[in-house]
Amino acid sequence: MSITKRWASLAAAVVAVLSVGVAGPASADTTHTPGAFAQQARAAGLSRADAAALQAKVDRYLARHDGRQIAANEIDLGDGARLTLTVPGEKRVRDLNTSATSRAAAQWECRQDYFCMYRDVLGLGDRLDLYYCQDYALQDWTGDGSYYNLQTRGTRALMKDRNRTVIDTTPAAPYSNPSYDWTPVWYVRPC
Repeated sequence: MSITKRWASLAAAVVAVLSVGVAGPASADTTHTPGAFAQQARAAGLSRADAAALQAKVDRYLARHDGRQIAANEIDLGDGARLTLTVPGEKRVRDLNTSATSRAAAQWECRQDYFCMYRDVLGLGDRLDLYYCQDYALQDWTGDGSYYNLQTRGTRALMKDRNRTVIDTTPAAPYSNPSYDWTPVWYVRPC
C-alpha cells in the first residue's frame, strides 16, 4: 500500500473515532434509515416511484451480498469497497447530495487513489470503487464494462481468474479502459 493510502486510512480512522465521540450513537443511527434514504432520494429530485425503484435495487443487491446501505444509492461493502448505483433513468452514477444544477456527471467519475469499475462501457452504469491493496472478489460482474485506474501514479491493477491467477494487468495509473470484459475476472487487486 502506498504511503498516501496509509495516511488516508489513518486519517479516516481518526475522523471516524472523533465523529462518534462528537455525534454520539443516536445521530449515527438516524442517518442510515430507510426514511432518511427516501428523503435523500426525494431531495435529489427523484419521484416516489423512482425512489422506490432505487431502494428495491439496493435491497436486491443487499439480499445477495454483504454490505451496508450508507446513502440512497450507495452501499459500503467494507474493506475499502463502495458500490454506487445509478438512479432510474440515468446512465451515470451521481452523488445524490448535489443539487440538480451542479450534477452534470463527468464521464469517468472516480475518486482520487481509487480503482473504479463500471458495469457498462465508457464509464457508465453502476460503479464499484476499490481502495486497499488486496484481492476483492467480484460477484455478478460479467459482460462488457469499463474501468478507471485513478490510483497513485504508476500503480497497476491485477485481474485474476477463479484460481487467483493473474490474467491481465492494467496500464499504469492514471488510465481508463472504455470497454473491458469482466466475465473471466473473479478477483481484482487494485495495486
